Amino acid sequence: MTELDDLDRAIIAELEQDGRRAFREIARSLDVSEGTVRSRFRRLEESGVLKITAFADPGRFSQGRLAQIFLRVAPDHHDAVVAALCACVEISYVSTTLGRADVFAQVLVADDRDLWEFLHRRVRPLEGVTDVESVLEVAVHKLWFDGQRPTEEG
Repeated sequence: MTELDDLDRAIIAELEQDGRRAFREIARSLDVSEGTVRSRFRRLEESGVLKITAFADPGRFSQGRLAQIFLRVAPDHHDAVVAALCACVEISYVSTTLGRADVFAQVLVADDRDLWEFLHRRVRPLEGVTDVESVLEVAVHKLWFDGQRPTEEG
C-alpha cells in the first residue's frame, strides 16, 4: 500500500478539480516545482493510487442506463466472480464490500432491456453468485471527491 503525504493529497485534490490541469499550474498553486508535481504524479499513477479518466453522465444524454449491482457471492467463488465482472466492457467499477453484499459493480448499458439481459444472462449465471440486487442511478450529483477535506464542523 502506498503511503501518501500532504503534498500527494494536495496534488490529488488539484487533479480532482480538473484532471487536465497542467503540472505547471498545480506546482504554482502548491508552491512547489513542476518537476516535483510531475514525479509525484508519475509515482501515484504507477502505484495505482491515481488514474485520470473521463466520466460521461448517462443521465445527460438520451440513451444510457447507469446501475449499481450488489452481489452476494459464495466465498470460494469471490475471486472468479470479480475477475468475470472486471472482464465485462459494460462494467466501469468493481469493488469488494462489507455489509449486505460481497461485491459491488457499476454498469452502463443502453436501456432497461439491455440491463435486464445483462443481469439475467451474464451476471446471475456466474458460478457462486447467490443473490443480485440492482439499483438504477437516475442522476449523478457528485462524482468522487470535491477536493475539499472534511472539517470538524461538517
